Amino acid sequence: MVDRIEDQRQAADAYARELASFADDLHVLHVDCGSPSYREVAAAARTEGRVSLSSSAISEAINGKRLPSLDFTLELVRQLAGPDQQTMDQWRERWKRVKLYQRQAAALKRGSPIQNKIGDNSNQPILGSDKEDLSAAHLEAERIIKQAQAQAEAIVEKARIQADEMTASATQMLLDATERGTIHVAAQLKLREHCRIALVGPPGSGKGTQSPFLSKLLDIPVLHIGELFRSNIRDSTRLGRVARRHMERGELIPDEVTVGMLKARLQDSDTEHGFILDGVPRTLGQAEALDELLASRPARIDAALNFEVGRDESFRRLVGRRICKNDSSHVAHILYAAPQKYGSCDVCGGPLYLREDDSRNVIARRWDVWRSQSEHVVQKYGSERRLVTISGVGTVSTVTERAISALNAYFGY
Repeated sequence: MVDRIEDQRQAADAYARELASFADDLHVLHVDCGSPSYREVAAAARTEGRVSLSSSAISEAINGKRLPSLDFTLELVRQLAGPDQQTMDQWRERWKRVKLYQRQAAALKRGSPIQNKIGDNSNQPILGSDKEDLSAAHLEAERIIKQAQAQAEAIVEKARIQADEMTASATQMLLDATERGTIHVAAQLKLREHCRIALVGPPGSGKGTQSPFLSKLLDIPVLHIGELFRSNIRDSTRLGRVARRHMERGELIPDEVTVGMLKARLQDSDTEHGFILDGVPRTLGQAEALDELLASRPARIDAALNFEVGRDESFRRLVGRRICKNDSSHVAHILYAAPQKYGSCDVCGGPLYLREDDSRNVIARRWDVWRSQSEHVVQKYGSERRLVTISGVGTVSTVTERAISALNAYFGY
């Protein structure tokens, strides 16, 4: 009897988690499609006459009050995202998975016989028939395949976020040195009433190093996508919960989640006169979604500052980095900032090491992702005459001055 009650509880909890995840994903889709009112969506569905959608039922589905029918779900997705067959198929499979959890929870509540039990650490469905077993196995196999395909890119994503964290710490030291006058930047960036800049370039090109300098000169904030991820996850926002689930499964965070976080950040008053984007857009989809988002303000990205470095230089910068085991904010470089004592941190004396994410294999994957995705972003801004390209090779102050001169020329100063 005790085992039966525990099985019921676990099955109910598993279904609740799946339903909440399903609702969160519907919410993200709704936001990504412009957040039309539920009444507008219902009215559009009535006009087309396939499946009736009421505003109250849409609200219940998006807020996770109940699992809608498959026909209702597909019609809602069709109204929000259009009749794309691949999208419809993905949501069909998504709905089937939640339905399996719902059925198993209901079967246990009724006391129906079951063949399998949930283990203490398992989130897999308890199934009561061979047919359901096969369906669940099929879904699980698809999930594993997709996870395996995304694993390499997820490693790259993790490496990029962690690398940016350490770059920010090292850059703050450079900023402090600049204020003390030990690093001199001769050029001055002419101020504009509004200035929205996206930093683009391959891994190790210096985007994270240069963004604080440009932010200080222009008096506008840096919107770093890694920090947006961390703050949303820390504050357990709805988008943060979605991002966490993808990260825990080793998957890339979808573009609509990234853009949704950026949309929320742009509501803050400090972005009124401009901002610098670091880490986004990384894909053509993000760049296009960003244009649509800013058009509603109305605004646009004024310039995409592209830092050009060769693959060899990028590898030298990233592979040569060494991190202190005592404090990851202490960063050295075997070529550009070599420690006074080999293998020891100049700040605290702790041992230095090469992170796995700075290995050549991971950096090579990051370059592959750059070439397959981010180069299209550069091409887009170039075709729209919004691209400002400079060499990212040189000292920090040299590259900063180069960026300032190029932006001044671009803006006509």
